Amino acid sequence: MKLTTSFSPPVGNLAPWLAAVFWAITLVIGVMSIWSVVAARGMQQEKPALRERLGQIEDRKQKAVSQEKLPSAKDLAALKQRVALVNSLAGHRGWSTSVLLAKLEKLLPKQAALASLHHKTKEGEVVIVAESRNVEILTAFLLKLEQEPHFAEVLLTKQARHKAMGRKSVQFEVRIKERL
Repeated sequence: MKLTTSFSPPVGNLAPWLAAVFWAITLVIGVMSIWSVVAARGMQQEKPALRERLGQIEDRKQKAVSQEKLPSAKDLAALKQRVALVNSLAGHRGWSTSVLLAKLEKLLPKQAALASLHHKTKEGEVVIVAESRNVEILTAFLLKLEQEPHFAEVLLTKQARHKAMGRKSVQFEVRIKERL
């Protein structure tokens, strides 16, 4: 008695499908290689124009660098001393008005508005009037101002009810001293 066994499945039905898949992969690889060759030739044709453009940019760069001569260290030191002297004469202390306005914009709630601003840069003092419909909103704004580390002192100098264009609102006048 003779036993014949096979542990592999019959390949007869799978062979045409495998051949078709291999042909499809070969076809895709062939198309991709032809496309790569065409693209490489296109790049070779663009190469002289790109080299010329790069040369022009290098020429501009050299002209820009060669035209500007930096002052000597002695001249820079003298300029620095003059700027320091002018700054000390101006007596500017604290933030500039634009920086202060940017900071107030971040701290001011959306339901409130800044009605006026008086910035005394020499004294490092700011007087603002903020307006809102609710006292609570302005109170929250006042607390934010007090927590700001750049301000040494925040004082509520006046609180008033205000009616404009048929709407009632509350105004806070606040005096702020900047930390120097």
